[in-house]
Amino acid sequence: MNTKLGSIRRLLAVGGVGLAAAIALSGCGILEDAGSDTDSTDVSGDQVDAVADAAAGDCLPYEVLSDDPAVFDVDCSGADAFWSITNIVADPGLTAAGGDLTDTQAIYDTCGEEVGAYLPGKPWTDWNMIYDVTTGNVDYLFCIEALDQPNAEGKTPVTPDTGSCMSSTDTEWYQVDCADATADTTVTEAVTFDTADWAAPDVEGAAAACAGVYYELSDQFGRTSGILCVE
Repeated sequence: MNTKLGSIRRLLAVGGVGLAAAIALSGCGILEDAGSDTDSTDVSGDQVDAVADAAAGDCLPYEVLSDDPAVFDVDCSGADAFWSITNIVADPGLTAAGGDLTDTQAIYDTCGEEVGAYLPGKPWTDWNMIYDVTTGNVDYLFCIEALDQPNAEGKTPVTPDTGSCMSSTDTEWYQVDCADATADTTVTEAVTFDTADWAAPDVEGAAAACAGVYYELSDQFGRTSGILCVE
């Protein structure tokens, strides 16, 4: 697949999962993650073949692309399982420009309008694709949702809600057990906006409900689904 002349080199999207704008995908973070190394998104021929058999319910690691060049999905009961595929479409008739899709509606049509948004109390969601770096043709577009379970560090990929605890050192919206030593921030109130208002919500008005510090729940598409009042 990576021979020199006329090679068909396929990559994982560099703007889809990496959470909320983060994870060579895109997606979730108190702070936006730095761009990932493009080389780390190379998809092997075996992985491309394996994607053909992937289906909703299959699991993927946090980085989305397995370190094993012969494997695409991973055992859902394994320690490395982080995401669950909720939908996958082959040959969606889309073209990636610069490793991204400029037509976000195509993503919403496949994954739902709430994909990538940070919704208090709900697991992270994201999308990604495998595409031909030469032509930009998208081979597969897929939607993912984080498994509602703690990772090896005891952090759960669920957007904090009222009463939830989190760590101020995290750059993604993890929930942390309030008894954990890293849990130094508590959500006193989670305020959500109507979907129709995500593009231009009244953040200042909502922030009036906060006694002090608050965070905006902004996603990779520039939408703000709510705010978290914290102490």
